[in-house]
Amino acid sequence: MSGDDVRVGTRGSALAMVQANLVAAALLRVGARASIVVIETEGDRRPSDLAWGDGVFVAAIERELLAGRIDVGVHSAKDLPTVLDRRLSIAAFLPRADPRDALVVRDGMNGRLDELPPGASVGTDSPRRTGFLLAHRPDLDVRPIHGNVDTRLRRMDAGEVDALVLAAAGLDRLGLANRIGERLDPVLVPPAPGQGAIAVQARSDDPLVMLLSKIDDADTRRAVEAERDLLAACGGGCRSPIGALALAAGDQVAIQAGRVAIDGTGARSGRRSGPADAVRQMVADLAAVVSAPGPWRPEAAGAGRPRRPRVIVTRPEGQAGALMAALRDVALDPIPTPTIKVHLGAPDGPLDRALPWIGSFAWVVITSANGARALLAAAERIFTPFEATRLAAVGPQTRMALEAEGVDVAFQPTVATASDLGRQLPITAGDEVLVVRGSTGGAELSEMLVARGAVVHEVVAYTTEEAPPEFGRRLRQAFGEGPVAAAVFTSGSTVRGLVRLAATESIRVGGLPAICIGPETAAAAAAAGFEVVGVAESTEPAVLAETAARAIRVRLPAPPLAPAGGSPR
Repeated sequence: MSGDDVRVGTRGSALAMVQANLVAAALLRVGARASIVVIETEGDRRPSDLAWGDGVFVAAIERELLAGRIDVGVHSAKDLPTVLDRRLSIAAFLPRADPRDALVVRDGMNGRLDELPPGASVGTDSPRRTGFLLAHRPDLDVRPIHGNVDTRLRRMDAGEVDALVLAAAGLDRLGLANRIGERLDPVLVPPAPGQGAIAVQARSDDPLVMLLSKIDDADTRRAVEAERDLLAACGGGCRSPIGALALAAGDQVAIQAGRVAIDGTGARSGRRSGPADAVRQMVADLAAVVSAPGPWRPEAAGAGRPRRPRVIVTRPEGQAGALMAALRDVALDPIPTPTIKVHLGAPDGPLDRALPWIGSFAWVVITSANGARALLAAAERIFTPFEATRLAAVGPQTRMALEAEGVDVAFQPTVATASDLGRQLPITAGDEVLVVRGSTGGAELSEMLVARGAVVHEVVAYTTEEAPPEFGRRLRQAFGEGPVAAAVFTSGSTVRGLVRLAATESIRVGGLPAICIGPETAAAAAAAGFEVVGVAESTEPAVLAETAARAIRVRLPAPPLAPAGGSPR
């Protein structure tokens, strides 16, 4: 703490400042003064017409906490990623406000959802709200609209859309309850897990956690933790089309949950109630109800329903499950079409030989989730502890792969690219850095670290086989079964693999629309002759899927692509 004040970190938006002041007032009631520190997050810097990824409003505040520049961080609980940094804890939840979504309409329109005229335009940036609105009113024109509350209201009042769906709690806290036309039934539109709750985060080992426990609302904590457990059990993140609302009172808990595809199809919901000590079983039951047999199955599309746009997913076998599910959630039909194969390093290989010296490096940098898997496998073979090692991960998927096995990650750049990692890694001249990479990884990261004075050692932890011949048949089958709207690429190697497989199978892919993770993959796709129509700003499956859905909706109907020789052989 600074003097006697608790330094409270928050975003600078009007709503975030209101929430931070609520935390400061709660601290004052238990005898602690607070000063507010405004922090700009990646979500605040992002253009207002882009969707954000899981935890984008949280990461910058967490970094300030870990650096000791603030004592607590204030978050909207619905923005928290499902996987949290174990060095930090949610020390308190303030009493929850109204968790429901609210419909706001422009002047001259009826204020209830069922009273909107056919074809009315409704603005929301949420896949969850989009799906449940269309499940109830498929005639609505639901459009993406981003920005803070004030920005969205101004855009609606200027005529961009007829109505908005926003969190009721945010409108109430901003003194804008008079703009609400209807608070939506949570059975009709289940809220985002954690919506309406304010989360107060602190360092897990800080004695301040004891003080913060005095402002923790037990019923809100039980409810929000149940909702977040359900979200995790469904494999979702804060941008997933999954809603949940738990109500806790004493030793009783009731949970309402739902899941839907972004086009309104396949809506599933359920409700469970019982004693608080049965929450884990209730969550498991509800996750099974809303997740299985999945939000949509091709054979269930029904007569007369347009076929969903088909996209080929080029990730390696066994690594595409989360992305496939996210693409189905946004009303696309993903076709698993791997174009590369990953081979982890063999026993007694370079990585095994480097691990005994791992504690001597200032940093060990892992550049991909496959690198994390290879590192973990090697560490298990030769019994390597990581307690004295500082690990840096290029992005959230790499970090999750490590932390799922109990390995702490000390650093992650604001954007999941090698160049951002090279610029932001906290090093001093002379630091020795071990870079764990794949066989096709570029030299940019190591070169940037060397330019900053580091002594860099590289080890190839896995090899990438591009265009394995056995995958050619699957590619031909994917193109032979119907039009392909786009290809989804997650690395430059997946691009090169598709080009080589297509040439072998005499399939024309030049000009095929491409959805890519990040600018580096996009550059590789453009150089190979694909038409890059969407670039995801995050490696998270939900963000990549949203990017694909937006790009493909603009382009429909997609022209069919056929093999160069005509119909498939």
